[in-house]
This record gives sequence, C-alpha cells and structure tokens, in this order.
Amino acid sequence: MLVVHGEAGALADALKELAARVARVVVVDNNEAPSAGLAELAGLAGVELLHHGNRGGLAGAYNRALRHLREPASPAAPAPRQIVFVDQDSDPAVLGAFLADPEVNALLARDDVAAVAPAYRDRATGLRARYIELGRWRLQHLPREFEGLRRVAFVVNSMSAWHVQALARLGDFDEQLAIDHVDTEHGLRARRQGLSVWVHGSHVFAHSIGQRRRYRLFGRELQATGHGPARRRLIGRNTVLLLRRWGLREPAFARLCLLRMAYEAVGIVLAEDRRLRKLGALLAGAGQGLVGRSRR
Repeated sequence: MLVVHGEAGALADALKELAARVARVVVVDNNEAPSAGLAELAGLAGVELLHHGNRGGLAGAYNRALRHLREPASPAAPAPRQIVFVDQDSDPAVLGAFLADPEVNALLARDDVAAVAPAYRDRATGLRARYIELGRWRLQHLPREFEGLRRVAFVVNSMSAWHVQALARLGDFDEQLAIDHVDTEHGLRARRQGLSVWVHGSHVFAHSIGQRRRYRLFGRELQATGHGPARRRLIGRNTVLLLRRWGLREPAFARLCLLRMAYEAVGIVLAEDRRLRKLGALLAGAGQGLVGRSRR
C-alpha cells in the first residue's frame, strides 16, 4: 500500500520494485484532484490505483486501501496475510531482503505479533530513528544503531509489514488524527490487545519526515523535524489528544507525550527558523487537544 500526496515525483522505480516483491500493489492518490502523472505511472507498473481525495488525511487513505484489499483481486485469489505500508518518501530497495528474512517471516507467522518493520535512517540528517521500549511505568529509548530484532512500542508505518488479522482486531486508523501519531495510536492499541511490534535493526531503509536538521545538545546528536507552523499545530493537538486518551492507562506513555512536546519545542528554538510562529502553533495545537473532543 503506497499513499501519495502532492506530486508523483520519481516513483517509477519504487513502483517497479514493489511490484517485483509483493503480490498486489495498491496506490492511493490522496490528492484532492486525481493526479494524471500518477495514473500514468500506475498504469505502466501494472498496479491498482485508488483516488481518495485526502478525506481523513493519511489515516483516511489507509482505511480506503484496507477496505479495497479486503476484496479479492479475483475469485480465485487468496486473501492477503500481510500488508506492507510504504510512504512515497521511502526507498523500498531493502524490502526484498527484509521480507525474505526467516526471522521476519517467523514473527509474522505468530498470532501475537501485529507488525515487523526495518529500521529507518533519515535522508537529510543521516541519523537512524530512536525506537522506544515501553512498559506501564518504564520508558527506554534504544540506541540509534543496533542489529537484529527488538520489540518496541511503535514503528512508523512506512515499510512496516502488518498481519492482516491484527489490523482487523485493531480497527480503522483514526481519521481525527489525520497524519501525526496515526501509527503511534495503532501501536498502543496493539499493546492493549496483547500484540507485539518489532523492529529489525539489520535492515535499514532511507526515509524522509519533514525537513530534519541535526543539532547538538549536551553532547548528544538530535534532529529537529523542520515542519511548518500548520504541521506543528497538528503535532501539538494530536500529542495532547493521545495523552488524554491513554495517559491514565499508560503512565509511561503520558511521560513520553510530555517529552515529545519538549523535544519539538527545543528543536524549534535551537535549529529552526520562524521560531515564534512555530512555537505558537505548537502551543495552540496543544490547547486544541486539551479542550477538543476526543472521539475514542
């Protein structure tokens, strides 16, 4: 499942790579008006193209594609057992080796596993993501560089392989959140259902989130997202919404939400431009999340 918003860009190679690795490729054109360039690319690659119109943001596009994938491609076609989410800003070159890894396949065969993902490295900064182990009271960040499998609390959806039965148990992605923390909430739902989420540190893919910038604080390498004010408002709102929904049940996650807000603010101050506008948007979004209606 590949969701595209904005210009199709240089997706031809990615679509060919995906078509060679998986049984079905579903591209969701999430632009308000259908993209002629994307329709041409999808036709050349022989993939299935859906237009969704950005209703419910990224979460809405996921839900649309999942409904489509529940329908068999043909009367004789088997139902999919796993679904791989791919972002247009991710390099899928590692996907073949990742899906062929016996350790990954063994995990995806288990009924208590929701998802397995490769680790991602940001294109702009060269830094790998910091994954999190989460207990009810305990919170621990893993080292950026590690090998092998680690059980984690959350993964970014891009390049993650999800068990179809687990997705059915977890329900639709939350369209109120739209973009930010959509995958975070699915990780929390999996945890409450007794399902595990894993990262394989020996498989790494290149990925872009915002316009990340490296900076140092107390001798540590960190990265600011570089998002604009509108996206910072959404991040603030969604972080506080999830804090309200899950904080009492998951005290360690409540602490993580507060740390994430502080991390966003520090990154803005130390590494970005338009600092006052972005800080104001972050705080305004947090206020919306605090007083707004939470649907779950």
